[in-house]
Amino acid sequence: MDTLNDVAELLQEQIVKTSLGQERKSFVANEVFCKKKSITRTEYFTAGQSGLRPSAMFKVHLLDYDEELYIRYDQKIYSIYRTFENGDFIELYCEVRSGANQSTK
Repeated sequence: MDTLNDVAELLQEQIVKTSLGQERKSFVANEVFCKKKSITRTEYFTAGQSGLRPSAMFKVHLLDYDEELYIRYDQKIYSIYRTFENGDFIELYCEVRSGANQSTK
């Protein structure tokens, strides 16, 4: 059994209005334990056929995941493009997208 010995932040996207009335994207972070894994060769080629560029898979507790679309790990933001439930855990298949690594603090 894999030990979830790393920490990441699941990011929930929200739109907030500035004092000037402009809309701006912001994130609410939920810190979770995780295990980062490499993408398999099959996953890489299958996702690549859909135009995706898979770069990592994160395993987290199923109860910690609430349909977030992003995960921040080691100061990098990943976009979650697919999930797979596996018992008490969920696997989050991710890619790094251009523009997704803007400051979100």
